[in-house]
Amino acid sequence: MNTIYHLVPKEEVRARVRRLQKALRREGVEAALFVQKMDVFYLTGTLQRSYIFVPAAGEPVHLIKKDVARGARESGIDRKVAIRSRKEVPGHIRRSYGKLPRTLGLEADVLPVREWRVWEDLFPGSRLVDASALLMGLRSVKSPYEIAVMARAGKVAREVYEYGRKILREGMTEIAFAGEMMAKAFALGHEGLLRMRSLNDESYSWHILSGKSGGIVSYINAPMGGLGLSPAFPVGASRKPIRAREPIMVDFGICLRGYQVDETRMFCIGTMPKRYRDLYRAIIRVQHAILEATRPGIRGKDLFEIGLETAEREGISDIYLGPPGNKVSFVGHGIGLEINDPPFIAKRDETPLSEGMTFALEPKLVLKDEAAIGIEDTVVVTRDGIRRLTPMRQSIYHAAG
Repeated sequence: MNTIYHLVPKEEVRARVRRLQKALRREGVEAALFVQKMDVFYLTGTLQRSYIFVPAAGEPVHLIKKDVARGARESGIDRKVAIRSRKEVPGHIRRSYGKLPRTLGLEADVLPVREWRVWEDLFPGSRLVDASALLMGLRSVKSPYEIAVMARAGKVAREVYEYGRKILREGMTEIAFAGEMMAKAFALGHEGLLRMRSLNDESYSWHILSGKSGGIVSYINAPMGGLGLSPAFPVGASRKPIRAREPIMVDFGICLRGYQVDETRMFCIGTMPKRYRDLYRAIIRVQHAILEATRPGIRGKDLFEIGLETAEREGISDIYLGPPGNKVSFVGHGIGLEINDPPFIAKRDETPLSEGMTFALEPKLVLKDEAAIGIEDTVVVTRDGIRRLTPMRQSIYHAAG
């Protein structure tokens, strides 16, 4: 199974734990307990149901509930114990650490209030503090291993988009087009599920909007939403038939080994009308202006302003990032194990970019009740600028038939 089922290298896991322990000492937090599954995966290498206790100094403990054998085999943590209930967690920590910590970090950004109170009851002598921002700050800077996995996902995306050009035909519905692209993506290793760190937001690969679908807004925090399939899923691809010459925006994320890349390109059956082609060239220039300014030390808000200024010069500010009254305040989001990892290329984001950070830059235009035009690439911040992890051509993908 080793040839088709890749484990996270143990040294990768250990390096992450060491970085976390250094951050805990810097912030004066004695220890942290991580419960959310993607945080646990990041610090252990397994998504089996478990918890990871990390002291600022000393050996971490991986407490595995289900499946114990599989979790132990996949985990990069040396000290592993089997538990039947989270009620056993304090006892195992006391035995391995010698005591219960005075301050204990938890993920306040994702834990429900009821869950937080359970942990308060289990650690009555500990002061619980929020460790989510601390860990997400570490997660925002990717290792060479993580970047390599994301680059591989970008190559899968390139193949999927080229396949989409070959099978796109007039009359097929948006959701049927999405389904055929999904089948190809699965065959190439796409894991299907895109994860978001959010209460009510979800993500999916089939954000395929043709013609007027692109001009439909919905509840999601995006410039456009699309019609979707029902009031219970009012976003993304719908049963609308795709027509010749209309702009088709394909926003199709890929996930490999837990890591995601996000990319958007424009498709068309036949020749896209000149007006839309001109808008597409303009939005590409916006993207290029932002990426040319990207370097370590610059803030997300600075890049956001560059996008606004470029859109103004291009004469597209009225439809940039959404129609009037429905504009979003970001043009890019961090990406990795979750779609909305930091950093954010957003109006109020003060975070300086660092080498190794990855984000998806997605300037988009929305002509309400008419069409959507957009471009998106996932990039990694380098010492001198950026490197694209989605190595796809930016020209319009014309249907082969």
